[in-house]
Amino acid sequence: MTDDRHDRLNECESLRGIAITLVFFFHFLGSLRGYAPDPNAHFATALLFGGSTGVDLFFVLSGFLLSLPFFRGSPLVLGQFFGNRALRILPMYYLVVLAGAAWSGDWHAALHAAMFRGIGLATLPPFGIVWWSLVVEVQFYLALPVLVWLARQRWGRMVLVAALACLCFCYLRIASPTATGFWAAQRDSLLGRWPQFAVGIAAAWLHHRHGATLRGMNGKKRLWLGTLAALGALVLLDEVTLRGLRLFGVLQFVYWYKHYLYLSILWAVFLIAVIDLQPVFRKLVVNPLLHRIGLWSYSIYLWHAAFIIVVVLRLDIQPSDARLAEYLPNFMLFIYMAGATLLVSVTTYHLVEKPFLRLKRNRFLLIGQVREDAM
Repeated sequence: MTDDRHDRLNECESLRGIAITLVFFFHFLGSLRGYAPDPNAHFATALLFGGSTGVDLFFVLSGFLLSLPFFRGSPLVLGQFFGNRALRILPMYYLVVLAGAAWSGDWHAALHAAMFRGIGLATLPPFGIVWWSLVVEVQFYLALPVLVWLARQRWGRMVLVAALACLCFCYLRIASPTATGFWAAQRDSLLGRWPQFAVGIAAAWLHHRHGATLRGMNGKKRLWLGTLAALGALVLLDEVTLRGLRLFGVLQFVYWYKHYLYLSILWAVFLIAVIDLQPVFRKLVVNPLLHRIGLWSYSIYLWHAAFIIVVVLRLDIQPSDARLAEYLPNFMLFIYMAGATLLVSVTTYHLVEKPFLRLKRNRFLLIGQVREDAM
C-alpha cells in the first residue's frame, strides 16, 4: 500500500479509538449516575455522558469501510467476504460467550448467543449487555453482498429503489414514539439501524467519487474547510446528545429514536472532514495513542461492561447524582475499571484476535486500493 492509503486507514483506526473511548465513558459514568434524564446536563460533558453515540460511529465506520472496496471495483466473492468477517469477529466473540457461560452457568443461553439468537441486554449478564450491536453488525454483513449484487445489475438498481422506499416506511414506523409490538422490537435490528450503515455507505461513495477533489484543494482552503466541517459536526453532535440527555436519558431510545440518524450523519461529516480535508486539529484525532486503542477496540468493547458491572456490584454502588459526586473524584475507581479492562483486552487482542487477523490477512485479496484486513 502507498503511504496515503495507509494513512487513511490509520485515520479510521483512530476513529475507532474515539468510538470505544466514548462507549467506555458512557457505561463508566452511567454506572455511577444512572441513565435517567438529567435536566442539568452540561454541554462540556454531554458527549461523555451520552457516549453510546460511539456505537453510532462504529456503525458508520462499518458501512464506510466494508462498502468502499466495492465502490473501487472489488469482485463480489462471497466465500472470501464471509470468511474474512468470521475471522474478524467470531474468535473473540466466542471467547467472551464462553466466559459469560462459565460465569452464569447458563450454557443454553450461550448456545443461542453463539448463533446470534435471542440476544438482549439481559443475555449472560454482565457480559452480554453489548452483544445486541454485534447482531446488527452480522445482519449487515449478510445484507451487504445482496446490496452490492443488486447495485451491479441494471434491473437490480430499480429493485433497490423500491426496497429503499419500503425501508424508509419501516424506519418511520420503528422510529415513531408510539411504536409497539413488532415495530418496537426492531429497534435493535438492522431494520431499525440500517440508516446508520447507509450513511457510512454514502460517505464511502463521497470519498471514492470526490475525495481526490477535496484533497486536491488549495492547502489553506482545505485546512479551514476541514476545520469548520469537523468542528461544526462535533458541536452539533454535542448539542444533539445534550438534548437527549436533558429530555430523555436512555429513554431517547424510545421517544427520540431518530436522534441515532442525526448523530450518524454528523459522524459521517466528521469522518470525511478528517480523512479528506484534514482539519488543523487532525493530530488530536489521528495519533498513535488513539490508533492503538482503535486496534484494541473490539476486545475493549466486549470486556468493558463486564468489568464495570462487577466493580459496581462489588462496591454496592447505587447509581445516583450523589454517588457520581462521591465516586468520580476517586481516581482509583477509574483505574480498577479501565485498567483491568485494558489489561485483559490487550492480552486477548494479542493472543486471540491478532493470530486470526494474521490468518485473515494472509488469505486476502488486495483489491480496489483497500485492504479489507484493515476493516
